Amino acid sequence: MNPDKDDPNNHVPAVAPDDDWDSLNLEQVFDAQLPPRRAEATRSPKIDLNHKEVGLVYPASFPSDVVPRLSESHLKTYVPIHLKINSERVGGEKEDFLPALVMEDLKQRDFSTRKIQKPILQSRSQDVEQNDWGVVQKKESSRWMLYTALGVILLIVTTVSISYLNRDKSIRNIDENGSKRSTHNDKKKESNIDQDLLAQLANSNKEAIQIYGKYAQAKSLDDFTGSIYLSKSNTQFAAKAWEPIGAGSDWVPSDKSAWKNHQNGSRLFAELKGVNHNFSKFIAVFRYENTQLKMDWKATTGYGSASFTELKSGTGDGSEIRGWIESSSFFTQELPEERYHSFVIRSADKRDSVWGYSEIGSDADTDLMKLFATSSITGESIIEAKVILNMVSGDRGMLPQQWIIKSLIAENWLDQATP
Repeated sequence: MNPDKDDPNNHVPAVAPDDDWDSLNLEQVFDAQLPPRRAEATRSPKIDLNHKEVGLVYPASFPSDVVPRLSESHLKTYVPIHLKINSERVGGEKEDFLPALVMEDLKQRDFSTRKIQKPILQSRSQDVEQNDWGVVQKKESSRWMLYTALGVILLIVTTVSISYLNRDKSIRNIDENGSKRSTHNDKKKESNIDQDLLAQLANSNKEAIQIYGKYAQAKSLDDFTGSIYLSKSNTQFAAKAWEPIGAGSDWVPSDKSAWKNHQNGSRLFAELKGVNHNFSKFIAVFRYENTQLKMDWKATTGYGSASFTELKSGTGDGSEIRGWIESSSFFTQELPEERYHSFVIRSADKRDSVWGYSEIGSDADTDLMKLFATSSITGESIIEAKVILNMVSGDRGMLPQQWIIKSLIAENWLDQATP
């Protein structure tokens, strides 16, 4: 770069007149001397490798007047130091550990032959490894497939055989006279009839409201006996126990009265729950007599062969008593707890009650215990239930309101007679 050339792009300033680079004398630079070396006395002591005497180590160049003069007593107090230095070995090691040689040795080293230590594992047999990984022989797989196929075939054959046996039993039965008759189709027809009646009964709430309205308006037996269940046989019982309700001639239960279907065994019935004209509650029971909807008068009124007024006095016919039953703990000397179970029997309106006793071990007692037993499915038990009982009065030693239960007729209040 020429600084004297006039170049607008050259921004280097021109050399100033007082710059002394041109007057630099190079001979002075090369003739410059380094600082003098230190005196011999100030240098670090040197070790005489060939010195074999025992004692203190001091520089060979130390002035004689500087070396301490020790007496015999002083020499005895010092511990002798023996220095055995192999000068050839020290010099060889220095040459061996030169950095250049060390790096060259690393470059020429062959790492391909380096051995990597592997962990020592316990040897296992091939069979054990196959079992661990789920690998089995083909013979075992085929054997299991064969066993599975045989089991499926045996299950199918057993199922088909049982179905044919049940079919034969259901199609052909032998009656008492030894003649064969078909029952499977009859049961199927009865099932279809029950379903049809149940569907018909579910839609009969309006008809039931009219029937009960007529019963509540009745002023004589003739006004309602035609609409009660088994009217021919029940009219005589109604004549003794019936009492008019006294509703007006145009009164009927509300359309919002509850209507619910029930089935007890082969008996289909429905309950109409509502409020009378005098705001008293009622539950009327309806069922079919052949194909006509009728009101079950006995179930509706809780009819009994004797009134609870009679039962409390120890009189009356206890052959058909409808009421609510629940467990009790009232015992007497004539009816001890060791021989009897005690119950309270309440009237249909729960205003009157008597005591009933079942002898432990009797059929009546077994049936009543089942009624109050805890369910194995739900774990629940009932406290009271609707029942029809057959009872007899006790001995003279018993109280008038104490009755002996002979049998449990039904677990509901339905009329047990059939058309």
